[in-house]
Amino acid sequence: MSAAAQDMAGETAAEYLRMAVPLMSKNGIPATPENYATWYTHVSGENEQLSAEIQRLLRDNAPFTTAINNGLYREYVAEHDLSNVDQIRTDLNKILSEVGTTLSEAGDGARSFEGTLGGIAQDFSGKEDLSDIRELLSTLVEETRQMQSATSAMQNNFEEKSKEIDDLQEQLQRERKRAITDPLTGLYNRFALIDKLNAAVGEMDEDERPSLIMLDIDHFKAINDTHGHLIGDRVIRFVAQVLQKNTKGKDTAARYGGEEFTVLLPGTPSVGAKSVAEVIRKAVANAQLVRADNRQPLGKITISAGVATYQDEEDIMEFINRADQALYRSKNEGRNRTSVA
Repeated sequence: MSAAAQDMAGETAAEYLRMAVPLMSKNGIPATPENYATWYTHVSGENEQLSAEIQRLLRDNAPFTTAINNGLYREYVAEHDLSNVDQIRTDLNKILSEVGTTLSEAGDGARSFEGTLGGIAQDFSGKEDLSDIRELLSTLVEETRQMQSATSAMQNNFEEKSKEIDDLQEQLQRERKRAITDPLTGLYNRFALIDKLNAAVGEMDEDERPSLIMLDIDHFKAINDTHGHLIGDRVIRFVAQVLQKNTKGKDTAARYGGEEFTVLLPGTPSVGAKSVAEVIRKAVANAQLVRADNRQPLGKITISAGVATYQDEEDIMEFINRADQALYRSKNEGRNRTSVA
Protein backbone atom coordinates (compact mmCIF):
# COMPACT_ATOMS: atom_id res chain seq x y z
CA MET A 1 0.00 0.00 0.00
CA SER A 2 1.35 3.48 -0.92
CA ALA A 3 2.02 6.13 1.72
CA ALA A 4 -0.93 8.14 0.44
CA ALA A 5 -3.21 5.10 0.68
CA GLN A 6 -1.98 4.37 4.20
CA ASP A 7 -2.68 7.98 5.24
CA MET A 8 -6.18 7.75 3.75
CA ALA A 9 -6.82 4.43 5.55
CA GLY A 10 -5.63 5.88 8.83
CA GLU A 11 -7.81 8.96 8.38
CA THR A 12 -10.82 6.78 7.61
CA ALA A 13 -10.20 4.59 10.65
CA ALA A 14 -9.95 7.62 12.91
CA GLU A 15 -13.21 8.94 11.44
CA TYR A 16 -14.96 5.63 12.18
CA LEU A 17 -13.69 5.95 15.73
CA ARG A 18 -15.29 9.37 16.10
CA MET A 19 -18.55 8.34 14.39
CA ALA A 20 -19.30 5.36 16.60
CA VAL A 21 -19.50 7.12 19.99
CA PRO A 22 -22.13 9.77 19.08
CA LEU A 23 -24.36 7.11 17.51
CA MET A 24 -24.13 5.02 20.65
CA SER A 25 -24.97 8.05 22.80
CA LYS A 26 -27.94 8.97 20.57
CA ASN A 27 -29.41 5.48 20.95
CA GLY A 28 -28.76 5.21 24.69
CA ILE A 29 -26.12 2.50 24.35
CA PRO A 30 -23.61 2.17 27.23
CA ALA A 31 -20.00 2.77 26.18
CA THR A 32 -18.72 -0.72 26.99
CA PRO A 33 -15.89 -2.29 24.96
CA GLU A 34 -18.33 -4.80 23.44
CA ASN A 35 -20.84 -2.12 22.39
CA TYR A 36 -18.07 0.07 21.03
CA ALA A 37 -16.74 -2.83 18.92
CA THR A 38 -20.26 -3.47 17.56
CA TRP A 39 -20.91 0.12 16.49
CA TYR A 40 -17.39 0.65 15.20
CA THR A 41 -17.93 -2.37 12.92
CA HIS A 42 -21.32 -0.97 11.89
CA VAL A 43 -20.08 2.49 10.86
CA SER A 44 -17.12 0.98 9.02
CA GLY A 45 -19.55 -0.95 6.80
CA GLU A 46 -17.38 -4.06 6.93
CA ASN A 47 -20.20 -6.33 8.15
CA GLU A 48 -23.31 -5.93 6.00
CA GLN A 49 -25.37 -8.36 8.08
CA LEU A 50 -24.67 -6.43 11.28
CA SER A 51 -25.52 -3.10 9.63
CA ALA A 52 -28.74 -4.54 8.18
CA GLU A 53 -29.81 -5.79 11.62
CA ILE A 54 -29.03 -2.45 13.28
CA GLN A 55 -30.97 -0.57 10.58
CA ARG A 56 -33.93 -2.92 11.14
CA LEU A 57 -33.85 -2.25 14.88
CA LEU A 58 -33.71 1.50 14.27
CA ARG A 59 -36.66 1.36 11.84
CA ASP A 60 -38.70 -0.61 14.37
CA ASN A 61 -37.73 1.84 17.16
CA ALA A 62 -36.57 -1.17 19.12
CA PRO A 63 -34.82 -0.29 22.40
CA PHE A 64 -31.17 -1.28 22.51
CA THR A 65 -31.40 -3.31 25.69
CA THR A 66 -28.50 -5.12 27.29
CA ALA A 67 -29.75 -8.40 25.81
CA ILE A 68 -29.93 -6.95 22.29
CA ASN A 69 -26.52 -5.28 22.57
CA ASN A 70 -24.92 -8.49 23.83
CA GLY A 71 -26.64 -10.49 21.09
CA LEU A 72 -25.36 -8.18 18.35
CA TYR A 73 -21.82 -8.45 19.71
CA ARG A 74 -21.85 -12.24 20.09
CA GLU A 75 -23.43 -12.93 16.69
CA TYR A 76 -21.63 -10.45 14.47
CA VAL A 77 -18.48 -9.14 16.19
CA ALA A 78 -17.02 -11.46 18.84
CA GLU A 79 -15.03 -13.55 16.40
CA HIS A 80 -13.21 -10.41 15.24
CA ASP A 81 -11.73 -9.45 18.62
CA LEU A 82 -8.13 -9.68 17.41
CA SER A 83 -8.88 -7.52 14.36
CA ASN A 84 -10.43 -4.95 16.73
CA VAL A 85 -7.13 -4.78 18.59
CA ASP A 86 -5.32 -4.10 15.32
CA GLN A 87 -7.88 -1.47 14.33
CA ILE A 88 -7.55 0.40 17.61
CA ARG A 89 -3.77 0.28 17.26
CA THR A 90 -4.18 1.85 13.80
CA ASP A 91 -6.40 4.59 15.23
CA LEU A 92 -3.90 5.28 17.98
CA ASN A 93 -1.07 5.62 15.46
CA LYS A 94 -3.22 7.99 13.42
CA ILE A 95 -3.76 10.31 16.38
CA LEU A 96 -0.08 10.21 17.29
CA SER A 97 0.72 11.19 13.72
CA GLU A 98 -1.70 14.12 13.94
CA VAL A 99 0.00 15.30 17.13
CA GLY A 100 3.37 15.08 15.44
CA THR A 101 2.12 17.23 12.54
CA THR A 102 0.77 19.83 14.96
CA LEU A 103 4.12 19.94 16.75
CA SER A 104 5.91 20.45 13.47
CA GLU A 105 3.55 23.26 12.47
CA ALA A 106 3.97 24.85 15.90
CA GLY A 107 7.73 24.70 15.47
CA ASP A 108 7.46 26.44 12.10
CA GLY A 109 5.27 29.13 13.63
CA ALA A 110 7.69 29.67 16.51
CA ARG A 111 10.63 30.00 14.12
CA SER A 112 8.67 32.49 12.00
CA PHE A 113 7.81 34.51 15.11
CA GLU A 114 11.44 34.47 16.19
CA GLY A 115 12.46 35.79 12.76
CA THR A 116 9.90 38.58 12.97
CA LEU A 117 11.16 39.66 16.40
CA GLY A 118 14.72 39.68 15.11
CA GLY A 119 13.78 41.89 12.16
CA ILE A 120 11.87 44.30 14.42
CA ALA A 121 14.83 44.52 16.80
CA GLN A 122 17.12 45.48 13.91
CA ASP A 123 14.61 48.08 12.68
CA PHE A 124 14.38 49.65 16.14
CA SER A 125 18.11 50.36 16.18
CA GLY A 126 17.79 52.67 13.15
CA LYS A 127 14.49 54.39 13.95
CA GLU A 128 14.17 57.79 15.58
CA ASP A 129 10.77 58.97 14.32
CA LEU A 130 7.99 58.16 16.81
CA SER A 131 5.51 57.24 14.07
CA ASP A 132 7.94 54.68 12.69
CA ILE A 133 8.48 53.24 16.15
CA ARG A 134 4.70 53.13 16.71
CA GLU A 135 4.31 51.16 13.46
CA LEU A 136 6.99 48.70 14.54
CA LEU A 137 5.34 48.28 17.93
CA SER A 138 1.98 47.62 16.23
CA THR A 139 3.63 44.96 14.11
CA LEU A 140 5.13 43.39 17.22
CA VAL A 141 1.78 43.43 19.04
CA GLU A 142 0.03 41.79 16.07
CA GLU A 143 2.72 39.13 15.70
CA THR A 144 2.56 38.42 19.43
CA ARG A 145 -1.24 38.14 19.29
CA GLN A 146 -1.05 35.67 16.40
CA MET A 147 1.55 33.59 18.20
CA GLN A 148 -0.55 33.54 21.36
CA SER A 149 -3.59 32.45 19.34
CA ALA A 150 -1.61 29.69 17.67
CA THR A 151 -0.21 28.56 21.01
CA SER A 152 -3.68 28.49 22.59
CA ALA A 153 -5.07 26.48 19.67
CA MET A 154 -2.13 24.11 19.89
CA GLN A 155 -2.70 23.59 23.63
CA ASN A 156 -6.38 22.86 23.07
CA ASN A 157 -5.47 20.45 20.28
CA PHE A 158 -2.98 18.65 22.51
CA GLU A 159 -5.53 18.33 25.31
CA GLU A 160 -8.06 16.83 22.91
CA LYS A 161 -5.52 14.43 21.42
CA SER A 162 -4.27 13.41 24.86
CA LYS A 163 -7.82 12.52 25.88
CA GLU A 164 -8.31 10.51 22.67
CA ILE A 165 -5.02 8.70 23.22
CA ASP A 166 -5.94 7.85 26.83
CA ASP A 167 -9.32 6.51 25.71
CA LEU A 168 -7.77 4.45 22.93
CA GLN A 169 -5.05 3.04 25.16
CA GLU A 170 -7.67 1.96 27.69
CA GLN A 171 -9.77 0.45 24.90
CA LEU A 172 -6.72 -1.34 23.50
CA GLN A 173 -5.93 -2.88 26.87
CA ARG A 174 -9.52 -4.08 27.21
CA GLU A 175 -9.52 -5.57 23.72
CA ARG A 176 -6.22 -7.35 24.37
CA LYS A 177 -7.51 -8.74 27.63
CA ARG A 178 -10.75 -9.94 26.05
CA ALA A 179 -8.83 -11.64 23.23
CA ILE A 180 -7.07 -13.90 25.77
CA THR A 181 -9.87 -14.29 28.32
CA ASP A 182 -12.64 -16.89 28.57
CA PRO A 183 -15.87 -14.85 28.81
CA LEU A 184 -17.75 -17.29 31.06
CA THR A 185 -15.12 -17.75 33.78
CA GLY A 186 -12.70 -14.84 33.44
CA LEU A 187 -9.81 -17.32 33.25
CA TYR A 188 -7.27 -17.30 30.44
CA ASN A 189 -8.45 -19.08 27.29
CA ARG A 190 -6.70 -21.80 25.27
CA PHE A 191 -4.81 -19.34 23.07
CA ALA A 192 -3.37 -17.58 26.09
CA LEU A 193 -2.42 -20.93 27.63
CA ILE A 194 -0.35 -21.86 24.56
CA ASP A 195 1.50 -18.54 24.78
CA LYS A 196 2.13 -19.05 28.50
CA LEU A 197 3.37 -22.60 27.89
CA ASN A 198 5.82 -21.46 25.22
CA ALA A 199 7.10 -18.71 27.52
CA ALA A 200 7.48 -21.11 30.47
CA VAL A 201 9.46 -23.59 28.36
CA GLY A 202 11.62 -20.82 26.89
CA GLU A 203 12.46 -19.40 30.32
CA MET A 204 12.83 -22.65 32.29
CA ASP A 205 15.99 -23.67 34.14
CA GLU A 206 17.37 -27.16 33.67
CA ASP A 207 16.33 -28.15 37.19
CA GLU A 208 12.99 -26.35 37.23
CA ARG A 209 10.74 -27.60 34.45
CA PRO A 210 7.09 -26.55 34.13
CA SER A 211 4.27 -28.93 34.97
CA LEU A 212 0.75 -28.91 33.62
CA ILE A 213 -2.48 -30.06 35.29
CA MET A 214 -5.46 -30.98 33.12
CA LEU A 215 -8.80 -31.11 34.95
CA ASP A 216 -12.26 -32.17 33.83
CA ILE A 217 -15.64 -32.02 35.62
CA ASP A 218 -16.94 -35.56 36.10
CA HIS A 219 -20.32 -36.50 34.56
CA PHE A 220 -20.85 -32.92 33.37
CA LYS A 221 -23.40 -33.95 30.73
CA ALA A 222 -25.57 -35.43 33.47
CA ILE A 223 -25.44 -32.09 35.32
CA ASN A 224 -26.67 -30.27 32.22
CA ASP A 225 -29.33 -32.88 31.50
CA THR A 226 -30.65 -32.84 35.06
CA HIS A 227 -30.43 -29.14 35.96
CA GLY A 228 -30.11 -27.30 32.65
CA HIS A 229 -27.29 -25.40 30.98
CA LEU A 230 -27.56 -22.33 33.24
CA ILE A 231 -26.75 -24.47 36.25
CA GLY A 232 -24.04 -26.17 34.20
CA ASP A 233 -22.48 -22.77 33.56
CA ARG A 234 -22.66 -22.02 37.26
CA VAL A 235 -20.76 -25.23 38.05
CA ILE A 236 -18.10 -24.27 35.49
CA ARG A 237 -17.72 -20.85 37.11
CA PHE A 238 -17.48 -22.47 40.55
CA VAL A 239 -14.62 -24.73 39.45
CA ALA A 240 -12.89 -21.71 37.88
CA GLN A 241 -13.12 -19.87 41.21
CA VAL A 242 -11.54 -22.83 43.00
CA LEU A 243 -8.67 -22.76 40.50
CA GLN A 244 -8.16 -19.03 41.01
CA LYS A 245 -8.05 -19.42 44.79
CA ASN A 246 -5.45 -22.17 44.59
CA THR A 247 -3.04 -20.66 42.04
CA LYS A 248 -0.58 -17.89 42.78
CA GLY A 249 2.52 -16.12 41.51
CA LYS A 250 3.42 -17.23 38.00
CA ASP A 251 0.85 -20.06 38.00
CA THR A 252 -1.72 -19.80 35.20
CA ALA A 253 -5.27 -21.15 35.38
CA ALA A 254 -7.12 -21.45 32.06
CA ARG A 255 -10.33 -22.86 30.65
CA TYR A 256 -9.19 -25.23 27.93
CA GLY A 257 -12.67 -25.79 26.52
CA GLY A 258 -16.10 -26.99 27.63
CA GLU A 259 -15.77 -28.42 31.14
CA GLU A 260 -12.00 -28.91 30.86
CA PHE A 261 -9.45 -26.70 32.63
CA THR A 262 -5.67 -26.41 32.93
CA VAL A 263 -3.22 -25.09 35.48
CA LEU A 264 0.33 -24.27 34.34
CA LEU A 265 2.94 -24.41 37.11
CA PRO A 266 6.33 -23.05 35.96
CA GLY A 267 9.32 -24.49 37.80
CA THR A 268 7.20 -27.06 39.66
CA PRO A 269 8.10 -30.78 39.65
CA SER A 270 5.42 -33.44 39.24
CA VAL A 271 5.23 -34.12 42.98
CA GLY A 272 4.39 -30.47 43.68
CA ALA A 273 1.98 -30.31 40.74
CA LYS A 274 0.14 -33.40 41.95
CA SER A 275 -0.17 -31.82 45.39
CA VAL A 276 -1.76 -28.70 43.86
CA ALA A 277 -4.11 -30.87 41.81
CA GLU A 278 -5.20 -32.75 44.92
CA VAL A 279 -5.91 -29.52 46.81
CA ILE A 280 -8.12 -28.35 43.94
CA ARG A 281 -9.83 -31.73 43.56
CA LYS A 282 -10.67 -31.96 47.27
CA ALA A 283 -11.94 -28.37 47.41
CA VAL A 284 -14.41 -29.14 44.62
CA ALA A 285 -15.47 -32.49 46.07
CA ASN A 286 -16.07 -31.02 49.55
CA ALA A 287 -18.26 -28.17 48.29
CA GLN A 288 -22.02 -28.36 48.71
CA LEU A 289 -23.64 -26.50 45.85
CA VAL A 290 -27.36 -25.71 45.82
CA ARG A 291 -29.69 -24.23 43.22
CA ALA A 292 -30.33 -20.53 43.70
CA ASP A 293 -34.00 -20.81 42.75
CA ASN A 294 -35.17 -23.59 45.10
CA ARG A 295 -32.12 -24.19 47.35
CA GLN A 296 -32.08 -27.83 46.35
CA PRO A 297 -28.61 -29.45 46.43
CA LEU A 298 -26.95 -30.23 43.11
CA GLY A 299 -25.41 -33.38 44.46
CA LYS A 300 -21.74 -34.19 44.70
CA ILE A 301 -19.60 -32.39 42.12
CA THR A 302 -16.17 -33.92 41.45
CA ILE A 303 -13.30 -33.45 39.02
CA SER A 304 -10.59 -35.71 37.65
CA ALA A 305 -7.02 -34.52 37.04
CA GLY A 306 -3.92 -35.47 35.11
CA VAL A 307 -0.39 -34.13 35.66
CA ALA A 308 2.56 -33.99 33.26
CA THR A 309 6.02 -32.41 33.60
CA TYR A 310 7.84 -31.07 30.56
CA GLN A 311 10.48 -33.32 28.97
CA ASP A 312 13.57 -32.37 26.93
CA GLU A 313 12.82 -31.03 23.44
CA GLU A 314 9.15 -31.94 23.79
CA ASP A 315 6.60 -30.38 21.47
CA ILE A 316 4.12 -28.18 23.36
CA MET A 317 1.11 -30.05 22.01
CA GLU A 318 2.65 -33.38 23.02
CA PHE A 319 3.20 -31.94 26.50
CA ILE A 320 -0.51 -31.06 26.69
CA ASN A 321 -1.45 -34.46 25.28
CA ARG A 322 0.48 -36.32 27.99
CA ALA A 323 -1.35 -34.37 30.70
CA ASP A 324 -4.62 -35.10 28.90
CA GLN A 325 -3.84 -38.82 28.74
CA ALA A 326 -3.13 -38.83 32.48
CA LEU A 327 -6.48 -37.11 33.01
CA TYR A 328 -8.33 -39.82 31.10
CA ARG A 329 -6.53 -42.48 33.08
CA SER A 330 -8.11 -40.90 36.15
CA LYS A 331 -11.47 -41.06 34.38
CA ASN A 332 -11.03 -44.71 33.46
CA GLU A 333 -9.94 -45.64 36.97
CA GLY A 334 -13.08 -44.33 38.65
CA ARG A 335 -12.92 -40.49 38.44
CA ASN A 336 -12.44 -38.01 41.31
CA ARG A 337 -8.70 -38.70 41.43
CA THR A 338 -5.33 -37.43 40.11
CA SER A 339 -2.95 -39.38 37.86
CA VAL A 340 0.63 -38.49 36.87
CA ALA A 341 1.94 -39.02 33.33
